[in-house]
Amino acid sequence: MTMRQAIVLTSVFLVSSDRTATAQWVSFTDDTASRLILSPFADDPGGLPINDGKEKDMAVGDLNRDGLTDVVVVRKLQFSNPGARQDVLLINENGVLTDRTADFAPGFITEMTDARDVFIGDFDGDGWDDVIIANTFWQQPKYYRNLGDDGNGNWFGLADESKARFPEIVVANLPGPQFCAVWGGDVTGNGALDIYFSNYAQSDGTTDVLLINSGSGIFTDETDARLGDYANVAFGTAVEIYDVDNDGDNDIVKISTLYAADPFDARWLGILYNNGKGSFNNVQEIFNAEPYMFDIGDLNGDGMLDIYHQGDQQDRVLIATSMTPDVNVTYTVSQPSPSPRTTGFGGNSKLADVDGDGDLDVGIAPVDVDIQNCSGFLAGDFALLRNDGTGGLSDPWLDNQDQNIHVRPHDFAFLDVDNDGCMDILMGLCEGWRVFIQDGCDPPLPGDGDGDGDVDLADHGVFVQCATGPGPHDLSATCAAFDLDGDQDVDLADWSVFQVGFTGS
Repeated sequence: MTMRQAIVLTSVFLVSSDRTATAQWVSFTDDTASRLILSPFADDPGGLPINDGKEKDMAVGDLNRDGLTDVVVVRKLQFSNPGARQDVLLINENGVLTDRTADFAPGFITEMTDARDVFIGDFDGDGWDDVIIANTFWQQPKYYRNLGDDGNGNWFGLADESKARFPEIVVANLPGPQFCAVWGGDVTGNGALDIYFSNYAQSDGTTDVLLINSGSGIFTDETDARLGDYANVAFGTAVEIYDVDNDGDNDIVKISTLYAADPFDARWLGILYNNGKGSFNNVQEIFNAEPYMFDIGDLNGDGMLDIYHQGDQQDRVLIATSMTPDVNVTYTVSQPSPSPRTTGFGGNSKLADVDGDGDLDVGIAPVDVDIQNCSGFLAGDFALLRNDGTGGLSDPWLDNQDQNIHVRPHDFAFLDVDNDGCMDILMGLCEGWRVFIQDGCDPPLPGDGDGDGDVDLADHGVFVQCATGPGPHDLSATCAAFDLDGDQDVDLADWSVFQVGFTGS
């Protein structure tokens, strides 16, 4: 399961699906002042970090396994310019995103990066999420291993083990990587996350990189053997790994744009099909209208994965309708309902169940990080699109209905900052940072693991299984809902909290 899938499933699990939507749909309070603590950045120690204007990209995960979602933010000089900057580790401490970079990720300070993307996942199979950083301007990528804890909840943080785990990466026609995107997913079927880096060159083309995981977080570059010419790329802006044809193995969806890079044309968004053994010998172009970014998820709940496509002129929704494994997925293509926030240049898009109704909504950052469109006629505002349950997406706020979230971030993250069961938003703006907390969200009932609004026999049965199952620090997503005292164990201490709300019926 990818980190993004985990976020979506967690939001559905915690929030009852019968929440009544208000006329204005969801709303947010700008709570940056009390929800975000930043330390001075090593690249600008005299500046005010809250006003930081560097380019930012984000990934989320529960890095210290305390039940709260943390964030890694990678930073660089804005736009298509070299300029390594300090990356940032934000630990969620009781609903406050707190900069703990110096304490738990000192390598972010001593080894500044020209990073364009970051991915969080458990790559060495020890149950703790690691951090992969995709660098550009000839820098090798970074592997930060999660060191776990001492058994008593005292987390050790992240350590740079890049040289021990990654080979030296060589790409075609360039002196080193210029990675714009990274994704983790198991393509070989051994249960370990492999890594795909999407690369770019201003001309003449280059190659993406596929690193294969030994199973313990040691990687080999098997790009040529597994991808052949399908590794070729012009400007690779985005990549994701999913089983898009529902045949039991993970495929690769990627973009190559700007100019033709054989066998891909100048505007290529498509699928590299996994042959079941981790090699890719068939491709399908699924869309070719100025692709820039995309995100994948089941938008209409039919069990097939759909795509939200962010284009330079008009965003589109690609709904999967049929599939022939390893050969073809058929999509219907439509546009979100007309909105000035889904036309023109834009950037990262992400899916999450923002309103807790069981379907995936869409957020889109407005900034194309390769051109200077933070302001002026090229700029738009952050878009939050509502899903009607069938994959129909619309912007609830048109004309003069601007909300406080309609600002201009490089990137953003959906996460439950205050642990109330509703999605909040962290944004890294062209100028500064923002934390928006969702309004009107009732806190989940302690012990209501199935989210039905009652602590009943169904919850009791799961509680007993969790309390008598594997020991501390081995919590599944289901059992984590019953760790009511936050000690990473479901035990008698949790029962005293559980029984307060237990109805027995």
